[in-house]
Amino acid sequence: MSNALQVLNRKAARLPQRASAAAIRALRRAGVYGQAEDFVNNIRPPMWPGMRLTPKRLLNYQLVQYQRSHGHTKLFGRPLVLTLEATNVCNLKCPACFTGVGEVTRVRGIMPMERYRSLIDELGDYALLLEFYNWGEPLLNKNIYEMVGLASGRGISTIISTNFSVTFDQERAEKLVNSGLAILGAGIDGASQETYEQYRAGGDFEKTLKNMRLMVAAKKALGSESPIVCWSFHAFEHNKHEIDKAKSMADDIGVEFSATKGWVEGDEWDDEGKVEFPVMVSPERCRYLWTQAVVNNDGLASPCANSFFEEEDFGTVDEGGFMEVWNNRYYQEARKTFSQRNGSEFGKSLICNDCPYTKTWENFESHLAQGLSKNSFESGYTTNDWFNYFFQRRHDRDNPAQPENAIDLSSVDSRSS
Repeated sequence: MSNALQVLNRKAARLPQRASAAAIRALRRAGVYGQAEDFVNNIRPPMWPGMRLTPKRLLNYQLVQYQRSHGHTKLFGRPLVLTLEATNVCNLKCPACFTGVGEVTRVRGIMPMERYRSLIDELGDYALLLEFYNWGEPLLNKNIYEMVGLASGRGISTIISTNFSVTFDQERAEKLVNSGLAILGAGIDGASQETYEQYRAGGDFEKTLKNMRLMVAAKKALGSESPIVCWSFHAFEHNKHEIDKAKSMADDIGVEFSATKGWVEGDEWDDEGKVEFPVMVSPERCRYLWTQAVVNNDGLASPCANSFFEEEDFGTVDEGGFMEVWNNRYYQEARKTFSQRNGSEFGKSLICNDCPYTKTWENFESHLAQGLSKNSFESGYTTNDWFNYFFQRRHDRDNPAQPENAIDLSSVDSRSS
């Protein structure tokens, strides 16, 4: 989960914000507050900015939540969240990103509009939220404004996570505002060029500030409250001293600010409890396998947004549409790993089998089977373990030759005006 999505989630109406303090206290005294919260959240989706709740979306949401809570392997509901990769090309070389460290597993390019429209036509009436990022910089896709417009026009909440160290001007800013984008998260991990570029390698700090100011000005000129613009600060040992300064700069520019702990390859760094990961490894059935579709620019569906290599994909949407993939052997066997740990050899071969989320669920069920309480359960895995499970896989494979017709990233100049 990105920092920007955290901000989006805070905008959504949930039980803790809607219920009165007295009602919450009463539910807690009765020992059923958690159950009541789960019940409400299972029947009513979060109201994300830009999302239009229709009867079709509401019924689909309830069906998906029901099937997930019961661990069904064949799904009748459509995904609630879509991750449709606008492009897997990026202009930076961030060290904790597959693209940033130079890994190549598929042709680099943009998602064709024909494929995108097909996915929107199939899934758009059911989806609540659409993310346009995965392993690339979305604003490098010239069609991004049209893509956002098609989704927001259908009442889908939309989010872009960008490094914002790209060529950008007032015209582009106004096009982005007019597209109906709900939230724009800018990954800026520092308050100075020297600190910022240690992680955002190849980025231009001043350009990111300029581009955020352009967005604020465009919103004002067009009289629009959207998109919410969020400075997303990933904190590490080398930049944590600049968090307060960055927040002050965000306030001056007029954008929201969110600082979360950054994951690193290897041992987790000690943040002294000052920042938290944007998402924690919790005892739940994987949200990707039941609620979220991840489709790469080439049309291949990945089991989750952490999976990078093509050999880990679950199928192509170009042969029968997404729902054919959603219920194919790969997805159904992956879902079975949450109920049958001694399942088929095929299921054991999938990337999901040894994922910290799957193992956490297995340990959680074992914990409950011993008559122990939910509150006493400890995962044993951190978000950094989750990241490393996927990122370390690049060391366990033979690096294939770069695909033909791949885009040369050296031709992308992030500092060009």
